[in-house]
Amino acid sequence: MKSLSVKKLHPGMITAEDVYAFDGKLIVPAGIVLTENIILKMDSFDIFSVRVADEQITVSAEPEESSLSYNQKIRMSPEFKQFKKSYESKIEAFRSSFNDLVTHAENVDMSESLAQTLELLVESGNAVSLMDMLRNMRDYDDSTYAHSINVALICNIFAGWLRFSEEEKKLITACGLFHDLGKLTIPDEIIKKPGKLTEKEFEIVKRHPIEGYKILERLNVNQEIMDAALMHHEKCDGSGYPYGFRAANISKYAKIVTIVDIYDAMTSARVYRQPLNPFDVITEFENYGLQKYDPHFILTFLENVVNSYINQRVRLSNGMEGDVIFINPVHLGRPTVKVGSEFIDLSTHKELDIEALL
Repeated sequence: MKSLSVKKLHPGMITAEDVYAFDGKLIVPAGIVLTENIILKMDSFDIFSVRVADEQITVSAEPEESSLSYNQKIRMSPEFKQFKKSYESKIEAFRSSFNDLVTHAENVDMSESLAQTLELLVESGNAVSLMDMLRNMRDYDDSTYAHSINVALICNIFAGWLRFSEEEKKLITACGLFHDLGKLTIPDEIIKKPGKLTEKEFEIVKRHPIEGYKILERLNVNQEIMDAALMHHEKCDGSGYPYGFRAANISKYAKIVTIVDIYDAMTSARVYRQPLNPFDVITEFENYGLQKYDPHFILTFLENVVNSYINQRVRLSNGMEGDVIFINPVHLGRPTVKVGSEFIDLSTHKELDIEALL
């Protein structure tokens, strides 16, 4: 094992210890094979040196098109192609098992669905890689099964940011995976309606947390999983549904699932819209989140999830393209973008916005 400056790292080296940012956030776990993107991420966090193993893996030096964006490079990688294949196969498996749960089938093994979700976590390598992978699955044409997997995976990452125990991480992953079961009791013509729901249709949709709770209650699962299904649309200020609970009456795990549920829903494609710009979503959370969500949970989530967008190529509202290089801790949704040799701080350039991710 040896300690090297980040500037001297190269692809194929293996981290010998966990790498943390100055504020204690885990950036790269031990045992990870370094790639150019991971090295760039560490450099962006001002990591000075890293301990690496004596052995290393030979990485083929394929030339990369400089015109390719960060996301395009990810989508071309063998790791993403394998993740996508595994992700899609698990969605098909969940489609069958979740429908069995709703139709009162006997002997449905919920633990198998959870185990398959945890497999995706192992395959993705680490939190940084997983967020990159999921970001490139955002246009997947499915609003229930894929959403359930996404929420479960991000809940697991979120639990790591919160320093939860392994047992708690497994529980919150299950809460995320089964939180939306009740949606499967809602008619497809409502769930997949491309336009705005009528008042009557929305009242039907608002019953899905109760229906999900009933399904899980019949299966005699952990109370926290049942409560997450029942309360994942409740808000700390009492503005949620189905019961309008306030903070004191909402379970800890439900508060976490609520944040992840909304983040994933807003940043994923739906039949009636394209994915929303995540920086707009983060700004929305910044503006209204402290009233609607648990302050500790929402701040921890935003501070960590926004860092997953460092090195992300974006298009600004003036048509210019550049890379996110710095997150402003005071205005998380308005980072600094490098366009050519120019650094544009969006927290001071109010006339500009991030229009799209590339």
